[in-house]
Amino acid sequence: DGKRKWKGGRYGSGQLFLLPDQDLLVVISEEGELALVSASPDQFREVSRFPAVEGKTWNHPVLVRDVLLVRNGEEMAAFRLAVAGK
Repeated sequence: DGKRKWKGGRYGSGQLFLLPDQDLLVVISEEGELALVSASPDQFREVSRFPAVEGKTWNHPVLVRDVLLVRNGEEMAAFRLAVAGK
């Protein structure tokens, strides 16, 4: 219905995408931190958060099979994600 269910986290002008098979949002903050957030309408719950790249980024993260790619104007990083249920 378009109504806000929760608000949380501080990601600035970050970008995100949904991993529907795991009910997770993958968020890259404006400051280069990567966060996994539960995609539940009940409450905001950040599952994990860590620095991915140094400095500001407004680039969208990309998932290719099980490799997550993030970048900014100076560097790029790749992270292999564990497959759900394994």
